[in-house]
Amino acid sequence: MHTSSISARLLAGLAVTGVSASAVGDDLRLNTSPVVVSATRVEQASFDLPVSIDVIAGDEIRDSRPLVNLTETAVRVPGVVVSNRYNAAQDLAVSSRGFGSRSSFGVRGVRIYADGIPVTMPDGQGQTGTFNLDSARSIEFMRGPFSALYGNSSGGVIQIFTRDGGPEPSFEGTVSGGSYDTRRTSIGFDGQRGALNYVANANQYDSDGYRDHSASHRDSQHAKLGYVLGDSRLTMVATALDQTAEDPGALTAAQYQDNPQQAGTNAISRNARVNRNHKQGGATFEHALSGSDRLALMGYYGTRVNEQYQTLGATGRLSAIDREFLGSEAKWTHIGEILGRPVTVVAGLNYDRMVDDRTQFNAVNGEKSGIATRFETQRAHNLDEFAQVMIAPSPDWLLIAGIRHTDVRFDIHDHIPSPTDGSGHLAFSNTSPVIGATYHVTPAFNLYANFGRGFETPTFIEQTYVGDPTINDGAGPNLALQPSRSRNYEAGTKVMLTSNTRLNLATFRIDTRDEIVTDQGNGATASFKNVGRTRRDGVELALDSALPFNLNLYVAVARMTATFRDTFCTGSPPCATVSAGNRIPGTYAYTGYAELAWHHPASGFSAAIEGVRFSDTYTNDSNAQRADGYTLANLRAGFRQRFAHWQTWQYLRLENLGDKTYISSVRINTSQATTGAAFEPGAGRNWFAGVGARYIF
Repeated sequence: MHTSSISARLLAGLAVTGVSASAVGDDLRLNTSPVVVSATRVEQASFDLPVSIDVIAGDEIRDSRPLVNLTETAVRVPGVVVSNRYNAAQDLAVSSRGFGSRSSFGVRGVRIYADGIPVTMPDGQGQTGTFNLDSARSIEFMRGPFSALYGNSSGGVIQIFTRDGGPEPSFEGTVSGGSYDTRRTSIGFDGQRGALNYVANANQYDSDGYRDHSASHRDSQHAKLGYVLGDSRLTMVATALDQTAEDPGALTAAQYQDNPQQAGTNAISRNARVNRNHKQGGATFEHALSGSDRLALMGYYGTRVNEQYQTLGATGRLSAIDREFLGSEAKWTHIGEILGRPVTVVAGLNYDRMVDDRTQFNAVNGEKSGIATRFETQRAHNLDEFAQVMIAPSPDWLLIAGIRHTDVRFDIHDHIPSPTDGSGHLAFSNTSPVIGATYHVTPAFNLYANFGRGFETPTFIEQTYVGDPTINDGAGPNLALQPSRSRNYEAGTKVMLTSNTRLNLATFRIDTRDEIVTDQGNGATASFKNVGRTRRDGVELALDSALPFNLNLYVAVARMTATFRDTFCTGSPPCATVSAGNRIPGTYAYTGYAELAWHHPASGFSAAIEGVRFSDTYTNDSNAQRADGYTLANLRAGFRQRFAHWQTWQYLRLENLGDKTYISSVRINTSQATTGAAFEPGAGRNWFAGVGARYIF
């Protein structure tokens, strides 16, 4: 009821200017108000919400792109950085408004979901490698205070949604390949049969990699089944990933200058690599209790095995994780009225649990050697309650308020307690309130503001070591670590400048205390500690304009100052001083993306030129080492044809047209000096092309 009224009001406002808000050309139509779910947990028009949230639709995800990882389209979202490490052995580094930038392993500080099911574990660490882009309906990127309503995170929420199958059965396949002997094949089928809707995809990826010792292989499968029975709907999803990849490691500044394609120190001689297997399944049952009330129950279960052969130690090291995780959620939604005004209430609770058997062995010539030097069972679980209310007290105002209470516990049992016992437990409790308001100045011009409190717990990796990791292997757990807590302020506007031009502008300030930073050591053997205050100030802008002659212009820029506000000392003695005012490493003062696309409806041809700009960034808290900024240009083009029961497509993508040498990602705090191996180079000029076909029965 509320969504339709908002959309109707927006369309009515655009009609005053004389143009519909729907199509301009064919595929290059301007979507004035994408429907989103992450902000309020019910479908709502994003234009009216007091939240910074961007949607990348499935057509955009698959528009002449390799469909390898999230970096391909996340660059379109201001304030979000997903760095392409050109290293399949390491999970993508993701940050949102600077949160998550400190992570060297996996995603921290940002919540990850797939079809409403958490991909982030109870300890706060997640991965995006299981995202299936072939079958995606959309990806939502939410920043700001409302991410606190999803629990243990401070920076944002990223959620992928699988599309539904079409009304008729269909089968499709794609074959693609490119530079560095890269090959990818994908097959899928979908359709509707009575009350059953289905979609499934399987794909395989192989590449020798841009750098030495960076070959990888990946098999991925994903499926979704939906069944409607009266007032109920059951949705089941399953994902599987099997991956092997060589790890070229990071480079020192000298190595990068000498040859950016080389592997890092000892990466080849010790055969650094990863073997990874992930399986996950879940189900959601939704039932309409009445015309106003709906109940949703969700449950999931999964396993993950990760074997990482590292270059650490005298001859190398094997670090392995055998994980089991599960969880459930119950949610009630009420859509009704209070005093004649629309109101939506969502309330629920969720439970998540993970159990890791974490082992460590010495390695010789890239093979496991001897007995375990570390064997721990790590358990984490959380129990959360949340509630959210959305009300329109007048036609000009929309108010949203929410609260979430989280209890999370970490337990570590050390099975090798000599010479020191690494057993222990930590427990944290937090309540995060958020509130936001939108004022409709005109039907096509909204102002909004919001405020919230968030928190972020230390992950298991950050709890592993205490003090100097070289003494008794630094056995933890680090029981002194506490969550970092933040106050998050945001204000902005969403406006249709003309009938075919949309502008989103947001400003924010985030004050954090007890920021978690490196204490001693580096990389995988670093210990961590809480320090004082940090601040993140920024501005984000996105402009989308459907131009004449079937052209479309899209621009996304972000400016952010992320600094430490207190002086502290870090690194192995003698420690390095981190001065108040130093920039938080891994954050960028500004990022930018611009795209000019053209489509020729008669022939099905489309093309676009892309520009990417990243400023410089520091690699350590002391700001002693820096990676220079860079500007890249990319080009993509494709054809689409339809005839009888067939749809076919062909595409070509050229990246880094100027063949620039640049650093695409950095590893944080590998050293507080200028000598750390912190640089992960981006690829030179490269290409990717593919052909595909779809048959509708």
